[in-house]
Amino acid sequence: MKHYDEQTWSLYINERLLPNEISEMELHLYRCNDCLTRYMICMEQMALTLPTMEIDERTYVDAVLTRTLGTKRSWYHSTMLHYGIAAAATLILVATGFFHGLSQELGPQGALQPAPPSAIKIDQPISDQLLNKTLTWLDTLQNK
Repeated sequence: MKHYDEQTWSLYINERLLPNEISEMELHLYRCNDCLTRYMICMEQMALTLPTMEIDERTYVDAVLTRTLGTKRSWYHSTMLHYGIAAAATLILVATGFFHGLSQELGPQGALQPAPPSAIKIDQPISDQLLNKTLTWLDTLQNK
């Protein structure tokens, strides 16, 4: 692994390198702790020569917040879009008769209501029973 010396890191900090060298050095910083230490030492040494903010930090943060709070969210992050997609999917499933076929496969109306405590069978879990009914229903759809 190629390591960079403090002079090269100083050039990097002052942005006096080619763009491809800068990106290569940035990737190297993620992998090499020794070079990261050298980079941090260079940053500390150059702290006096680097430009400082002319306004205080609080004013700067407030300015950034006022600029960004007024921005609009992307259309694909809209809650209404997600509700619209869900409603459209539901309408498509209703129109194709998906729910009607599902209700016929599951049996009579009371099939999904809980049985009285004396009639509960502990042979097979409910999730397995529902899975078996769903798989049977899918098999009948595939055979059609």
